[in-house]
Amino acid sequence: MTRFIKRICPVLGVLTLLGSAGCLGYRSGANIPNNLRSIHVPAFENQTAYPMVGAVAAQQFLDALIEDGTFRPGSYDQARLRVQAIVESLDSKAVRYDRNHAIVPEEYRLTLTVKLYLFDRVSGETLINGKRFSASDAVLTRGDFQTGTTDAIPRLAHTLAQRLVEAVITAADSAALPPQP
Repeated sequence: MTRFIKRICPVLGVLTLLGSAGCLGYRSGANIPNNLRSIHVPAFENQTAYPMVGAVAAQQFLDALIEDGTFRPGSYDQARLRVQAIVESLDSKAVRYDRNHAIVPEEYRLTLTVKLYLFDRVSGETLINGKRFSASDAVLTRGDFQTGTTDAIPRLAHTLAQRLVEAVITAADSAALPPQP
């Protein structure tokens, strides 16, 4: 048995080295240079009838940026990238009604829509120019629409923040690429 182990161990070692050699130089994540990794995120402008939606959306976006780890939040003067976002709407649509009261909705579909801008402070280039992003979620009201909506806003903002982070990474990654001849 020990002769078998002595023969197989060097073979396994060589196979492991050969297998890992193919991974040399591989990087996971975006290829964004360090000089493009600082970002400033102010509170999002809120054009809805719900107070604090802009602040909640901005905080969820910052949390998603920090969780992702690609960007470092920074001050307006120091950050290379600057975000401007406008929460345009928080729409509701009844999708299910109480079977005993046909005119009383039990469930709504809420949709939060944000218009996103991303600017490069150094080059002055606009990397994202007013692109709209939205997230939807079902809300059970149980007879209290306001509370159901208030409870759903952070969930919607979290889902939306994931999409915004992905868009910012894609835009910054594209800005980091040299121009095509």
